[in-house]
Amino acid sequence: PKEYFQLQLDFYRAISRRGYLNIMPAEDMLETRRFYKCFYVPDHYVELKYMWIRRTIKKDLQEEHIAIAKELFEHNPQEYRQKLICDFGEKVTEYVMQILETGNTNIFYDNFDLFKHSAKKISRKNTTIGTVIKYTTFMLFTVIPKRVFHKCGISVAFLSPDGGGKTTIIERIKDTVGGSFYGTKVLYMRPRLLKNLGHYNLVNPSEEATSNPNPHDKKLHSPLKSLIRFLFYNFDYQVGTWLKTDKYKIKKQLVVYDRYYYDYYVDLKRYQYDLPKWLPRVCAPFIPKPNLVFVLDGSAECLHSRKQELSVNEIERQLLEYRKIAEDYSFAQLVNVERNIDEIVDDITTEILKYCNQ
Repeated sequence: PKEYFQLQLDFYRAISRRGYLNIMPAEDMLETRRFYKCFYVPDHYVELKYMWIRRTIKKDLQEEHIAIAKELFEHNPQEYRQKLICDFGEKVTEYVMQILETGNTNIFYDNFDLFKHSAKKISRKNTTIGTVIKYTTFMLFTVIPKRVFHKCGISVAFLSPDGGGKTTIIERIKDTVGGSFYGTKVLYMRPRLLKNLGHYNLVNPSEEATSNPNPHDKKLHSPLKSLIRFLFYNFDYQVGTWLKTDKYKIKKQLVVYDRYYYDYYVDLKRYQYDLPKWLPRVCAPFIPKPNLVFVLDGSAECLHSRKQELSVNEIERQLLEYRKIAEDYSFAQLVNVERNIDEIVDDITTEILKYCNQ
């Protein structure tokens, strides 16, 4: 996963985050800037300070972060220790020294509240009423409208018969594109703003199963019950996309669907629907589309060798239907899964990053 990296340039007037307003003013970074090759870059201590602030805001400290902090600190240990005390306080500085010496990330997490308190104290020290007004105005009239109408995150869906490798690929993709998003949300089939219909049964409520090991062994619902369930979940696609999925995308997160609505085109029986095959396609224009759909494709024999829940003939039939989806929709593409997993993940990662760069 370390070999996948997309360089993204962020431009700041000052560094602010929700709850940490003006935590790194531009003046602090410019006054001590240093010339490095063809650019001006922050002073070593400013980098060190920013790193600890950023790790605190994200609540994420890894061994590689400690290595960077240690290298920065070694430029002037005595002076930088005093500056850390001045900025973060003696107790936090003591923990920082222990972390740099031992490489133990647990010290950070065990004392996180203290790190958080010290970071907020820095923010309050740098914040004035004028700063609050400028920041609020900027967020309300620039950042929020831009994020709403030009979402930084995207949604992708993976389709295939059982044995296509969806779970394995999704886990790998979360690592390979993680640096380009502020987190990944994996959803099964739909947004799930609404729970399964059985949950709302006041007499005998039931929760939705987390797996479907024998998809064709269950009895179909009656046509009426099937239609009610189908329309209810279609409502979840519409409202859930607006209130849940889009919220993740506004926050620059990657939303990954393990299966999606288009699965209905292929296998209504999996969802115990006794409905005509044409109905999902008729309703499709009302269903929000993911940004990308990856149809995992291979031979029926290959997929059956991985999972024997369906017959080879049924897998072959489903593969033909999934290929039609890839042909019908411009945002869908076939991915051959009869090859090394690294090659598959590399191709999908490339397509996701290419889409982000459009």
